[in-house]
Amino acid sequence: GFGNFTLRDKNERPGRNPKTGEEIPISARRVVTFRPGQKLKARVELYAGSGE
Repeated sequence: GFGNFTLRDKNERPGRNPKTGEEIPISARRVVTFRPGQKLKARVELYAGSGE
């Protein structure tokens, strides 16, 4: 089929403000991930191989 959307939990982790270099925490969150199905992968490869 087309593919699957799944929810993934990400833990809190340290981050950094690129302007100041200050370390700040990145809060825990849920993110959506997508895994393409076999038919979608085959279709993409078909178009990618044609040079378009």
